[in-house]
Amino acid sequence: MICDTYSRITRILRNFDLFEFINYSSDKIIIFFLIMVRTSGLFMMAPVLSDKGIPKLVKIGMIVMFGLLITTTIPNPEIFSEIKSTWQLAGLVFNEILIGFILGLIFRLIFYGVLFAGTIVGYQIGFMFAQVFDQSNQTQVSIIGRFWYILALLFFISINGHHLVINGLVESFQVIPPGNFQMTGEIGEMVIKYSAYIFVIAFKLAAPIIITLYLTDIALGTIAKTMPTMNVFFVGMPIKIAVGLVVMGLSLPMFTYVIEQSMHYFDDGMRALLYSIGKA
Repeated sequence: MICDTYSRITRILRNFDLFEFINYSSDKIIIFFLIMVRTSGLFMMAPVLSDKGIPKLVKIGMIVMFGLLITTTIPNPEIFSEIKSTWQLAGLVFNEILIGFILGLIFRLIFYGVLFAGTIVGYQIGFMFAQVFDQSNQTQVSIIGRFWYILALLFFISINGHHLVINGLVESFQVIPPGNFQMTGEIGEMVIKYSAYIFVIAFKLAAPIIITLYLTDIALGTIAKTMPTMNVFFVGMPIKIAVGLVVMGLSLPMFTYVIEQSMHYFDDGMRALLYSIGKA
């Protein structure tokens, strides 16, 4: 899959002429503009690419670069001959932003699931008041959720997950040429279906810690019954924190496995969504 991405980009670079845009027709300029708009929608939501730490000038440069590279591979659709007003062009711009936004959202759902799992675990361990500011999502999140989010992001980059995002963008222009998007109820149902997978990811990641802490609570309750003079609440909090952190460390291999499998699931889901839109 990653090889396909490199081969496509290499093929585009071979056919790319830096000064070809001088001879662009008005339709070609519209295509170039719509490609940048779709790419901008992707940069609004896609993991890594939408990170606030990346300078805006770098993002703009990457968007323009993708626009120049991809424009050479897109033929002139007949739909542009039907554009008679600025409102029609504005509608095309909105559709292209929506496509890029949906493509980025598909992969962003993995990290929403990770944050949700971290919130559940933090509450169970006793870190419900230990929160940090998440610059990427502009909100307060659990410290466990933030730790897992950074871990998932590093793992996402290490296995070239950002290549899957770029490959999905390039493939979207082959399946859905600029100006050919039509929103249907089936597309909305698919987005809702994949959004529900957030809870699946959260449950898979948090399950080992939740089950272990549940057994710990049972053990502490048994001790409280057999030793009434013992302050179980005072002793139980540090025990639950220690047990939770130990199980978190032991479950890291499962954490990376869940993230990797979720990436493949959403990559297949993105393709199914693209072809569903292309057939609409």
